[in-house]
Amino acid sequence: NIFGSALATQWALERWGDWALGIVTGVLTFVILIVGEVTPKRIAISHSEAVASVLAPFLLVCTYVFKPAVIVVNFVSSFITRFFGKPTKEEMSMETMVQMMSIAEHMGIIDYAKSRMVKNVFRLGATTVQAVMTHRMDVFSLDSSTSAEEACRLASSAEVSRVPVYETESENIVGLVSIRDAVVAVLAGNGQRPLSEIMDEPLFVLPNKTMGDLFALFKKRKETFAVVIDEYGGLAGIVTMRDIVEEIVGEIYEDSGEESRERIEKRSDGSYLVSGDLPLAVLAEISGGEPPSLPYVQTVAGYIAWALDRIPVPGDATETELGSFIVTVVAANRVETAVYRPERKE
Repeated sequence: NIFGSALATQWALERWGDWALGIVTGVLTFVILIVGEVTPKRIAISHSEAVASVLAPFLLVCTYVFKPAVIVVNFVSSFITRFFGKPTKEEMSMETMVQMMSIAEHMGIIDYAKSRMVKNVFRLGATTVQAVMTHRMDVFSLDSSTSAEEACRLASSAEVSRVPVYETESENIVGLVSIRDAVVAVLAGNGQRPLSEIMDEPLFVLPNKTMGDLFALFKKRKETFAVVIDEYGGLAGIVTMRDIVEEIVGEIYEDSGEESRERIEKRSDGSYLVSGDLPLAVLAEISGGEPPSLPYVQTVAGYIAWALDRIPVPGDATETELGSFIVTVVAANRVETAVYRPERKE
């Protein structure tokens, strides 16, 4: 390009004089831009495999021929940049990766379902157990003195397959029993055996453990169920491998007749009907903002209560950095559902 520009400039000066220099420079710049830059790149992108196959041998030869020159240039460049301080190594953040996935989805490179799953995988390292666990108020547990036969009957009504076992009080979890083991005991004629004799030792985790770390722990320990305890040793909730999978792929249903458990549903007016246990990171992505830095608030229910600074009641409305909320259903002093509008505060 430079050699062509120099020849064209010399030719223009000899033929027409100084007055044509500007015109020739402009025309030549346009021609070089189209012929030497844009068109070759578009051809290479459209026929990437064919172009790469043809040019690969030539590029390999050039790599060896010009390697000494490249080493010299890099050395001189590095020597000069030392006078301006050490270069800082920039790492790609999770937010950047999520934005890249959104761009790829918008361009049609990846469909919505796959994009959502990939984004959710990236979020596992930032989402804590507290945001996805089943809260202790919803945990079904049994006393260690309960018989295997009675446990089968109660678990069947509760539709659970594994049950935390407590001693004296529900906060004091001492074991975990599989209803399969209880059924085996009943069929063997030991239906009156207490759960304390057939329970296993539970896996305990803290609420601030990330889902990514929990997944690695499950794989290492070959477990799929963990009891979440708070800083005082009391029961905070339970979390399972299914909770992790659902954070990636969405709600999983075992029966076509099951009621919908989707935690977010877009409405025709542009608002969203959200569940109280929805992680705040999901709303941050919708609004384009950053999740609030509140260590003890991980879900929509906690965020609304924090914004109102009191226990919410149906009809409460609040404006936040992530958008506006209108509480629709409250149960046991906890927000069950709310209407969310992602308009951000100015």
